[in-house]
Amino acid sequence: MTATTLTKNKLQVSLCQESPGKFSASVSLPKTDEELARKAAAGDLNAFEELVRRRRKGLVRFLASFPQSASDAEDLAQETFLRAYKNLSRYDPRKPFLTWLYVIARRLAINFKRNQLRRGESPLPERETEISGDPCAPFSDSDSLWASASKLLSPDAFMALRLHYGENMPVKEIAEVLGKSTTGTKVLLFRTRRSLADKMDPQTYEPINP
Repeated sequence: MTATTLTKNKLQVSLCQESPGKFSASVSLPKTDEELARKAAAGDLNAFEELVRRRRKGLVRFLASFPQSASDAEDLAQETFLRAYKNLSRYDPRKPFLTWLYVIARRLAINFKRNQLRRGESPLPERETEISGDPCAPFSDSDSLWASASKLLSPDAFMALRLHYGENMPVKEIAEVLGKSTTGTKVLLFRTRRSLADKMDPQTYEPINP
């Protein structure tokens, strides 16, 4: 269940999801993220719950591309939604909400990684960074492809690929999330696709041993 409550002026969001369509039939929600964000900024918690339900899974996967544990990715996703909620008044609904959300997520992940390094903590082994099969976080049939890609690519390359093909995000918006130029992002995607073609078995999606 996706739960959203206000406690001591802080939004508490549970990231586990109900199946789509669990909202009351009497509640008519806008179709776009931008409309939902506009309503959430005006105080409509149902609208923000719908944003969490829509974008939670992709956000956790995006954050899992950083070298950290599955629980860290979940925690960062929670913090991302909290930050987004607190800063809705700064969001410009004329621009894509998903891009704005992922910019927040990437900044939090980078700060998290820097703090880890400052404390002398080492990233977990790759096998431990994969998200578990939690029923609240169902995955698609192409998980093996993304799992292999995350091992073969740099964080920025994986994020670009994930946003472009997993979230259908335009190159211009991916560039904004990554803090790169549009041209640089196009080059990154081109090189990433070519790299995967050389390093991944097209039948099994497993890395090819050199």
